[in-house]
Amino acid sequence: MKKLLLTAAAVVPLLISCGGPEFSVGYRYVPPKDNTACLQSCDSEFSKCQQKCEERREKCIEDARKRAEAIYQKELSIYQKELSAYNKAYASYQRALLDWNNNYRKLYRDYLYFKKACKKTKDYYACDRKYQLEEALDTLNNTKPTPPAQPTKPDLQEIISELSASCNADCGCKEVYNSCFTSCGGEIVPYKFCVKNCK
Repeated sequence: MKKLLLTAAAVVPLLISCGGPEFSVGYRYVPPKDNTACLQSCDSEFSKCQQKCEERREKCIEDARKRAEAIYQKELSIYQKELSAYNKAYASYQRALLDWNNNYRKLYRDYLYFKKACKKTKDYYACDRKYQLEEALDTLNNTKPTPPAQPTKPDLQEIISELSASCNADCGCKEVYNSCFTSCGGEIVPYKFCVKNCK
């Protein structure tokens, strides 16, 4: 049986200095010289474990899809009601904003007139009226209509992704295989290799 080289999933960074080399840990599988049948049994059990694991994962994902579809339909129904209410509220907002803009333009036009008159003639009435209009504009700015919040349409794929995230693809088959491999007389040797900033 050929030596098997497998790299660990987790990268262990060993930085010597800023910008120094980074290393990962891998494992070299050294099989026993005279126990081939035992190792074949390990391979067979590993394959069965992986197959069962994949079947469980596929079933889990399928169940997640079914649950996601049911949740999506409920959320879609709520969204459609919220969207209808939003459209009415937005139409009302647009009317209110139009009225507000008309009032603002009228006040601002008057304000510019009395501001100019106050500066030119220093007339008490013109200056007083200018200050009144400034206050009215400030008040109007604070009462400017704000648009209603638009509802968010539910996303079926997003719901599926959230629900299927718990469908584990790792059933511990590798750990079982490693235990079987060593019990057959094989040796698993860790080693370090450079993955970045190598010299």
